[in-house]
Amino acid sequence: MQNTWLSKLLTPAGKLYSIYQNQRRKNFNSKAWHPDCFVISIGNIMSGGSGKTPFCLYLAELLKQSGKKVGISHRGYKGSLENTPTIISDGKQILYKAMTCGDEAYLIASRLPEIPVVVGKQRCASVSLLLATFPDTEIVILDDAFQHFSIARDLDFICFDAKLGIGNGKVIPAGYLREPIKNMPLSSVIVINYKDNEMGFTSGEEWWSYFPQEILHCRIKGKGFIDTKDNLYTAEEIKSKRCIMVSGIAHPESFEHNLEQDGISWLHHFHYPDHYAYSDMKEINKLYNICSKYKIDYILCTEKDLVKLQIYSILKDKLRALRLQTECADEKKLLDLIKERMGK
Repeated sequence: MQNTWLSKLLTPAGKLYSIYQNQRRKNFNSKAWHPDCFVISIGNIMSGGSGKTPFCLYLAELLKQSGKKVGISHRGYKGSLENTPTIISDGKQILYKAMTCGDEAYLIASRLPEIPVVVGKQRCASVSLLLATFPDTEIVILDDAFQHFSIARDLDFICFDAKLGIGNGKVIPAGYLREPIKNMPLSSVIVINYKDNEMGFTSGEEWWSYFPQEILHCRIKGKGFIDTKDNLYTAEEIKSKRCIMVSGIAHPESFEHNLEQDGISWLHHFHYPDHYAYSDMKEINKLYNICSKYKIDYILCTEKDLVKLQIYSILKDKLRALRLQTECADEKKLLDLIKERMGK
């Protein structure tokens, strides 16, 4: 969102929302509960996609490989367990379906099979359950929790999309900011996520250059495409096929950009609202009929969509989801930051 006449018209409303968020943060921070372990929050200050989930997957795996006992707390947004703290993965198996857990929580559990995952928007109750069930947990990662104040954290990672940046610098509804930039603690770490394969990790004077916080640069790139059995296909194997796209994410244009970078074309992109449930059989049958009529080989989607679409046998064999992976420009710096905060 740029500084249009509409954003200027909505600026007073944005200022009122800023006051509300400032007061909310002030009231809750003094009452926050600190669990008996190291707490990392991964979140954003911009609405929409900023690479939080890919970074959460990357960081959790990195910490596990370094020998840490990790657990993850996710809200379970749009899942039926959102209001009920529940262990959805015990580090050995996933215990619930995607519609029950929420798409992002299920994706995290499926990508990190050796790490326990708990869902529930009441984070204190959820983390308490996680620690009671897995008392040897050393680090709890709170996914999408920058605006959740009931749990104190030892380290905040705040994610930004490198291209979107801070938009017009205004707070919702005048801009994309959830709260003022000044609310980012000096002790937090800013994560700049690049989705463009051609971009370097740095390019001189940028919008983040005045941030006083530590800054990490990460690249989110496609690793290939997976089917419902987690078999991996290369972009070369997809290029020659007749494809349609299906997505229910915040920024569908970023998904299109990823495919364009791989030289993949498609007949049509069916995009739905973020976290779309795919529970309407009319839509499922429509996709099936289109595939039959136009002799479609593959339905290209995101992993977040795959976990919900794979339950439909009429689509299952055609689904291919883009697998994303994150890499940090300075992984040693990232690990050293965490060790320093842990006092180890």
